[in-house]
Amino acid sequence: MSEIEALKDQLVVRKEFARRAQMTGDELRQKMTGAEKELEEQQKDQKAINADMTRQYKTMQTEMGLRNHQLETELARIRQHLAQTELELKKTKEEKERMTKEKDEEIGNLQMKINSMEKDYERVIDETLDSLCSKIDTAREKWGEMSTLIQAKNKQVLIEFGLHPLDI
Repeated sequence: MSEIEALKDQLVVRKEFARRAQMTGDELRQKMTGAEKELEEQQKDQKAINADMTRQYKTMQTEMGLRNHQLETELARIRQHLAQTELELKKTKEEKERMTKEKDEEIGNLQMKINSMEKDYERVIDETLDSLCSKIDTAREKWGEMSTLIQAKNKQVLIEFGLHPLDI
């Protein structure tokens, strides 16, 4: 009986080992199933993240392309405005130079006219003064002659009255 009992005990021990192995196997299967589900979730999340990042990248790339186009358009507009402004500046400088040249020529012409008029006035004044001096000299000579005649007459009149002209 002891052999039967030993076999029974051994059978019980083996059943217990089998039951424990079965439980451990079930637990490991459950863990593996959980790990597989978790892995599937992570892969799903990773795909969603990749899809979202791809969408964000494409959106960002589109926005960058649009921004790049806007900047290129703005740059072209600014360059055109700069060219127009430079052309206007050049025209303004040329106009200023032309006006300065005309003004300088006009000033030169006016200065020549002033100099000419100055010489003409100087000549007129000189001629007038010469004429006036000539008239004064002529008048002085006439007055001198008249004065001499008047003095001679007065001397004669004084003598007629019996007065001596040098005594007076």
